[in-house]
Amino acid sequence: GNFFYVSGAANARLTKTQKEEGLYKVYTDDGKLLLTVDPKEDTMVVSNYEYWNGFYQVNNGIGPDFGAPHDEEICAVHTSAKTNTIGEAEEESYSLKKYGFDLIESEDKCYLPTHLLANLFYRCLANDLLYNGMDFYLSSVVQSNALMCVNQSYFATKGRFAALEDTDAIAYDPIGDESYRFAYKVEENDAVTYRIYSFTKDGKGKLLVAPSPTEKGEEAKINGITYSYEWEKKDDGIYVKNFVTGKELETGQTKTEPRGTSKIPLKDTYYGTKTRSKEMAAFSYNLLRFQFDNFYGLKEKLKYDDFDAYATSKGLKEGLNSLDSATYDEALAKLTCSDIDDGHTRYTLPSIYTGVGTSGGEKLASKYEGERHKNLVGKHAEYVGLRNQAMGLSKDAAPNSGIGFFKQGSTAVIRFDDFLVPGSLLSNSVTKEDVEEGDPTGYFKIGNIPNGFDSSFYQIKADKNIKNVVIDLTCNGGGQVMAIPYIVAHFTDDPHFFVKDLIKNQVKDFHYSVDLNHDQTYGGAGDTYKGQYNFFLLTSGFSFSCANFLPTIATYSGVKLIGEKTGGGTCTVAGFSDGSGSFYNVSSSNQIVLPKDGGFVHTDSGVEVDYPLESSSWYDLQKLDAFVSNLKN
Repeated sequence: GNFFYVSGAANARLTKTQKEEGLYKVYTDDGKLLLTVDPKEDTMVVSNYEYWNGFYQVNNGIGPDFGAPHDEEICAVHTSAKTNTIGEAEEESYSLKKYGFDLIESEDKCYLPTHLLANLFYRCLANDLLYNGMDFYLSSVVQSNALMCVNQSYFATKGRFAALEDTDAIAYDPIGDESYRFAYKVEENDAVTYRIYSFTKDGKGKLLVAPSPTEKGEEAKINGITYSYEWEKKDDGIYVKNFVTGKELETGQTKTEPRGTSKIPLKDTYYGTKTRSKEMAAFSYNLLRFQFDNFYGLKEKLKYDDFDAYATSKGLKEGLNSLDSATYDEALAKLTCSDIDDGHTRYTLPSIYTGVGTSGGEKLASKYEGERHKNLVGKHAEYVGLRNQAMGLSKDAAPNSGIGFFKQGSTAVIRFDDFLVPGSLLSNSVTKEDVEEGDPTGYFKIGNIPNGFDSSFYQIKADKNIKNVVIDLTCNGGGQVMAIPYIVAHFTDDPHFFVKDLIKNQVKDFHYSVDLNHDQTYGGAGDTYKGQYNFFLLTSGFSFSCANFLPTIATYSGVKLIGEKTGGGTCTVAGFSDGSGSFYNVSSSNQIVLPKDGGFVHTDSGVEVDYPLESSSWYDLQKLDAFVSNLKN
């Protein structure tokens, strides 16, 4: 079976375990209690979650979605000593017997299913340990309800594996010096070609293209990118390292990057068997109960304390316990997309039992799309259309055609539709030439928001007429939290935000020092534009997730909101998998909160604006300039 030893060996922390009166206690190397395990009562009490997983987000003050600590010169955002906690943390106690889970004691060690321990010790992080029905993968949760698997062979089975284009590749006879060949059909503009994974005897490989799967083929280029591989045969399968080669958008240089390892099993699996065992169905349902009882962040809005009762009230319990995998996945999609429907919680990938490709996840999610999600999608289409019309763009223009940097009179407008940063860190390797010669609109269109802001403010500072800066989030659906402190630093010299951990019932106030002028001094002179301009956030009913997060911060950072109430989305996103291998994102138990009346409240229902503004004026730069010029920030 798949089990972790609970001593903490699953991570790099130094710990020691002692058995005391039948209890297993895990201590840090300096004697602090981390975890208490009672195998007789099937309970676990976590005393110091932050130490256990401090190299992720909590202990180091980085904040949600930031990953590893990055107080380094390479990063433009540093942690601040001002980061603090508000309130005493409550101990985390889990009664596993309630969910039918047994702690197994053997030879003075304790064991639990990997799924369960992954939930406990990777909960609500930017990364999670996920199970696809056959193997475990460390994967990343990203915004827009997407989940990126490090392992691309999610639907791996004998002679088949998930192709890069979300189509199962079929095994064919090797050609020439090949050891293995897999191919899948591509139909584009009434033309049919085949993309071929060619694994040669030297342990190398390439993605090829040919008119048929039995022809030799030539190297395939997809959107300017080529794919290469290194493979090795082991007892249980072929392990394939994936590499992509293409030009970097910023530098124009050709670069090769690894993209994880895929596994093609050499033994039969459960792929497409359609039927789950009674034990598997029961385990999967109990895991759902455990996850939604303990780690879902909006239970009070759904008015439930016990997930089993909630699933029963929605008529889903039978489907979620079904032995038929398709019936189960339908029930799970309905639960997450239709019944919960909070904008973040969403079914993403089906189990390998169903025997369908990864596109089956989006098909089911769309089938059970809830009213809130439909409303958000509808507003996005409405506002993008309105924006394109105001800018004289065609109806068929790409959704991001209207983003960029604009000036009118005394007002500058910075408009972007996703919170994105290049790579895993905010780069502080920006040169003066990058800023001065860079095109703000170009940076925004390739998803480099920090460089887009840098170049925008280079132009703003050069224009002495500019008095107002409007950050337009009307068509912005969210993205990466790590972009937030960098943006906030423009209008405050103390970028910070509040996150409430519902499990510990404690609020953490995350503070940052930002190097906006890239002089390797953090939070110094030139690292904010506070007081130099009148800042406004322009929001709409579509402004969701990070585009709701930024307005939440603005309310206590001296920035006024214009437009209409935001679309909400208050929790960081956690990715989970169940015992059967289905994946789904949830609004986690980490809430972005707003100080109010001596306490803290979440903003899942949206943030009210200070000055309402009709949508007809959002994209008319003359009207927008006139409006904000008459306001006092």
